[in-house]
Amino acid sequence: MGPYAIIGNPVKASMSPLLFRAAYPQAREGTYGVLEVSDAAAGWKQVLKLDLEGVNVTMPFKKDLLKVADVVTAGAYKAGATNLLVRQNGLWMACNTDIYGVVQSFAGSGTDPGGKTALVIGAGGAGQAAAVGLKQAGATVFIANRTVKKGLLPLSDIPMIISQCDLIVNTIPWDIVAAGRLGLERKHTLLDASYTLRPLHDAAAHAGARYLNGYHWLYHQAVEGFMILTGLVPDRNAMRSLLDL
Repeated sequence: MGPYAIIGNPVKASMSPLLFRAAYPQAREGTYGVLEVSDAAAGWKQVLKLDLEGVNVTMPFKKDLLKVADVVTAGAYKAGATNLLVRQNGLWMACNTDIYGVVQSFAGSGTDPGGKTALVIGAGGAGQAAAVGLKQAGATVFIANRTVKKGLLPLSDIPMIISQCDLIVNTIPWDIVAAGRLGLERKHTLLDASYTLRPLHDAAAHAGARYLNGYHWLYHQAVEGFMILTGLVPDRNAMRSLLDL
């Protein structure tokens, strides 16, 4: 099995190595490592040098490392980003388990995205994956972003459209003042990509909205990713316990 790693910057504090160990405690020491690198090209050279069998990809390399793949899954292609590269039969395949993760985060909390209206905040790799997953699940999706491009709304439009939405996925940082002005309501279920930043948690609590932190998304994408990497079924209970879910 392996070796595998997670690649990103910053990434030294990543939960992924511990999550892999929880998923498969029989794995030998050193099966899953951490690669914190300055840029995508340098990181990929390290992956090849270490002869890794697969890598989880996190910010800011989800879009750049899609380009190194020999094979790209439909989901990764639609999202324009990868969070998992796995070597199969000598070829590197780019996958995107963030797509599965976001849908299962809502479904696992008792909310079926089908027929719902969703707002995705942020159009980076995670945001695009969230939009793809929610659309595939049958939701109508708005995307708001700092940089406005075709098909994207400015962040300033959020208070005007949020009342139309049932589900919200956030992938960008907020300060407490801006978070309080978003217009969250009791009917909303908000999935936040953040693990530790709490402005949106506090704003959701004040509004009576349901808040799901980033560990929900991390868990569900990791389950799918582990099975793709190893072909094995992970210990889901141990993974959930580690993340306090």
